[in-house]
This record gives sequence, structure tokens and C-alpha cells, in this order.
Amino acid sequence: MAATTEPTVDAHVADNAASQANKKKKAKKVVADNTRYQGIEEIMPVSIRSSHAKGRHAVASKDLAAGTLVAIEKATAMIVRNQSFVNICHCCLGPVTMKTQTRPKVDAQGKQLEGQLERFTVPTHSCTKCKMAAYCSENCQNAHAAEHAVQCDALAECNKIASTHEVPLEHLRAVLALIGRRTVDGADNSKQQEPEFAAEAKDAKPTCYNCVSDLNPNRHYIDRDSLNNLPAALKEVLALVPGSARITLSEAVEIACIFNTNNHPLMVNNHQVLALFPFSSLYFHHSCNPNCVYIGGGNGVLYVRTISDVPADADLTISYVELYQPREQRRRDLLLTRHFWCKCRRCSTLLSKSVDRFMDGIQCAECKRGVMIFEETKEVQDINELMTDISALDQEIQGKFAECESCPAKIEVTKLVDVLKAAITDYGAAHMVLQQQGDLKTARHQLEKFVHDYEEKHVLSPYNAYLINTYITLARVCTQLGDVDRAIRYNGIVVERMQGPPDCNNAVPDNYPRLAEYNMTMGDMCLKQAKKKAANKTPVGRNITRRYLKEAKTSLESAFKARSVIYGADSPRAEEASKMLADAKKEYDEYVKATEKKKTKKQQQQAVAPAASGSDAQAQQEGTASA
Repeated sequence: MAATTEPTVDAHVADNAASQANKKKKAKKVVADNTRYQGIEEIMPVSIRSSHAKGRHAVASKDLAAGTLVAIEKATAMIVRNQSFVNICHCCLGPVTMKTQTRPKVDAQGKQLEGQLERFTVPTHSCTKCKMAAYCSENCQNAHAAEHAVQCDALAECNKIASTHEVPLEHLRAVLALIGRRTVDGADNSKQQEPEFAAEAKDAKPTCYNCVSDLNPNRHYIDRDSLNNLPAALKEVLALVPGSARITLSEAVEIACIFNTNNHPLMVNNHQVLALFPFSSLYFHHSCNPNCVYIGGGNGVLYVRTISDVPADADLTISYVELYQPREQRRRDLLLTRHFWCKCRRCSTLLSKSVDRFMDGIQCAECKRGVMIFEETKEVQDINELMTDISALDQEIQGKFAECESCPAKIEVTKLVDVLKAAITDYGAAHMVLQQQGDLKTARHQLEKFVHDYEEKHVLSPYNAYLINTYITLARVCTQLGDVDRAIRYNGIVVERMQGPPDCNNAVPDNYPRLAEYNMTMGDMCLKQAKKKAANKTPVGRNITRRYLKEAKTSLESAFKARSVIYGADSPRAEEASKMLADAKKEYDEYVKATEKKKTKKQQQQAVAPAASGSDAQAQQEGTASA
């Protein structure tokens, strides 16, 4: 029998050292293998890389001009959002046609009213069993049949299951969509499938289910209440999935988290879609000053294009948030939806040297010119802390002062925050009138009062995001009220200020989608109003008409340029802008030509009149002399 001895102190030290070494070894990041995705490099002008600092990322393989297509990817899985699920096709995302049917009318208690019928509309092509899938044609319904077959029974009960367990319905539908893709790719997952990349959308195939596992689920950052309820709901859902397509409960929870963290929200045919694009999620990182933009197209295809010139080897980045909002708001949005704390160059630049100081800018009460600046010093290392208590960021402001950028004035940051909170409260109240009551006139009064109280009284910077959003709403309200002249004025303010102060870097990129649409709206309104005002032949009326035609031409030129970059020069959106621009140029040239012609004719008449007057006077003098 072997002798036994107590561990020595040296042994304890050695064990501890070994334990620490193992922890460090485990903590070391592993550079990801890009082999599965390298096919993109043969088709698109991108190089894919991995590093300890950046993880997987994409860079330009050569100098790229603005508008260059750098990726096309078809969704692994997608769901039409709940409020739109009967309006667009669940296969190709095309518009769905509706048909009218009749059914017995019932009272408030659900009792059938004898002899009374009511008419209602349903999609012409849809699943009559689950009533949760609509299609634009029989061809699309047949093409989607294999995926839908494994989802149908579960979809029929999803509303009830989601309600019972208090989980979002879209979480359950997303898991079923991924199960459908897994089934189509091969239910047993025995073969190692690779993503197939294409240079054109018509050749694109859905990124295979195997790639989903490369995405980070960020499970430990997701709200615990949601995760507590999700497994029970998914257990019921999986019980309704055919055995051959069923996955384990742990895998179902995992892919639910992956979809929730990595999906791309898209607007297709004016309806919302959530889709998962593994390659794009892995390689195109977020930046608050992006050089690329992603756009959703038909058939579940994502396009990624450059929106500025990009030098070779530069990272290709996109944005997951609205850019014209305060830095802190962008960071919190990303933290809550994408589960990371943004440290991009824009967010890391000192506030005093960044255009971000204007986004939630509060004007100095002393000089009425500069904005008050407080440089945040809190560096977020532990995201778990913030996910547990987002208000931890607020502790940073205690006992600190903000300084004016233009004069020596100071103010306690807590008081500065109070001013901003008051503005947010009044902003919310003004918009609430519109959202809840729908009273356009009262809403307009409240919104214009907000502008008066906070801009005209020099409380907020003119470039403050809350003021810009108020002008956006005012432009829409005035249009609905028929006050187009005022709507044009407000829309012009939005376009001008969204580009940021003249002495700063732009608050948004030149080819920013939202800015392009505001320019498009501006051009459309000015062109229509000019045509209406053309009947006014007075000098004032002519000046207004000419100004609107010039503004229409300028705005539509900007919209056409931006849309050509964002969507492609041959895209329907660029063609729409091109046609409107041609119309505006024609109207402007014809109006200027007609005006100049009238002006020249009038000048000729004025030149002849004095000559005639001189001749008459001379004749009169000669007659008098003779007499």
C-alpha cells in the first residue's frame, strides 16, 4: 500500500500557479478560421480577416469608390414582422393580393347573429391550416412548402404559447424559421455545408444553417426574465415539430438568442422584416461613422454597398442604429439590442472635438452661443454590470461640472441633465398628442411651442436631436394639414441641420439613406408647389415659383446622387429620383426661359416708349414754332 502524505505548502503554491495558468490559457482568444467564407474574395472586392483585437472582419481588397457593391447575401431565415405578416409574401417578400370573403356576423359575446353576414379580406394565397403564412403566388407557396411543413402545426399554436408564457411571438417564429432552413439544408446535418456566394441577387442562395453556430448568442446579456420563460415556451413549440426536424431544447434556446442578437431589421415593400445573415453579421462590424450601408431587397437578399470612398485595407463598417442621436443614446441602444458598448472612433473621440456635442447639446445660458460640454470618463469594462443596472452610467455625473465651449461659464452636470430631462418630457408630451389623439392642429401647436420654448429661447442647440425630430414631425403634420409652404420650410431645416454645423464633420454621411429620403421629399414638395404657384403672375408669385423650382432641382440632384450610391445607379429608387429630377430641370428651364422672354419683351417696350415720347414732344415743339 502506497504511503499517503499531506500536501506541502509548495504543492499548494504549485497547484495555484497551475490553476492561474490554466485560467489564462482558457481566457486567451483564438483567431477564428475564415476558410468557410473565403469564397467571397473571388467574387467581391473584399478580403476577410481575423485577429485577436477585432475578431472576424472585412476590409477593402483595393481602393473602392462610393457605391461599390461589396456583398450580396440571402437570408438563412427571415420572418415578416407580426403587424405585416399577411401583407407580404413569406417566400419572396413581394406584395400579397387579397380576396374578399363572407362569414356569419357575431355579437360582442361571440354569439352568431341569425341571417347576418360580414365581409372580410384574406390573402389570395395562404396556409389555411395555420393561417400564419401568406404568399404572393402559388409558385411561392410551393417553393416554401418544405420549410413551412415543419413549422405549420407549431405556428398554429404559437400565439397561444407566446401569450401563456409571456414571451415575444417573434422569438418563437424565428426559431421555427431556422428549423425550416435546417430541414431544407439536410435534417441530419451530416454533411459539412459551405455558404455559396454570388455576384448577382438572382444567383444568391440562402446562407446554410451550419453558419448560424458561428454567431455569438450573447446569451448571458439577454434579459433574464425572457430567458426564464423562453425554454418552457420552446418546449411546447418543439413538441409540435415533426420528429425528423426536431432539435434539442438547448439548441432551440441558443438559436433564439442568436437570432435576437444578430438579426437585421429591413424595410421591404414598406413592411418590416427580420432576417438573419450570418456572413454579414460576422464580418461587417458596427461603426457610428460607417463607410457602408446595408439594404434589404426582394427575395430575402441583403446588399452591402460603400457610401463613401474606401481605401484599400480599410475596415468595411455599417451602422445598426440611427446616427443622428446623442452618443449616449446610440451606445445604450447598441448595448440593449446588440449587447456591446460602442468604442468606435466617433464614440471614442473627446466630446469637445466631436459633432456629437450638438446631438444632445444644451446652449450656454450666459453667451447663448456655445454648448455645455461634459467629458465622460467612465470606461465600460464589464457589460454585465450595465445589463444588470443601466443606470450605473448615471453615477458618473455626480459632483461634476460642464463647461461652455465658447465662454468660461460652468454648470453642474446634474442641473444640465435636469434641463435635458425637462426637454425630453415636453418633447414626449407634444408627440403624444399626435400619437394618442390624432389631433393634427393641436399637435402642430404643441410641436411649434416646443420649438419656441427650446430653440428660440436658446435652451437647446439648433442641432439638438430632439429639435430635429420635432421639425421632422412638424413637416409631416403641416403636409397633412395642407400647409405645404410651411412643411417645405421645416423639411429644409431638417436637411440643412442633419449635415451638421459647417465647421464640423458631418453628423451623418453624405450618402445617408434618411438624408436622401428627406431630400427626395423636399424635391417632390417643392416641384408640386411650384407648379401650383405658377399661376400667380405677380412679381412676388414669380419669385416664389422660381425659388421652389430651383430648390426642387437642387434637392432632387442630391437625392439622385445619394440613391445611386446607396441602392445602385440602375435601381428602381435611383430611376425614380432620376425621372423626378428630369421633370424638375425641365420645369425650371422652361420657366426661366419664359420669364426671360417676357422680361426681354418688356424691356423692348420700355425702350420704344421713351423714343416715341421724344418724337411726339419734338413734333409738338415744331408745331408751336410754326404757329
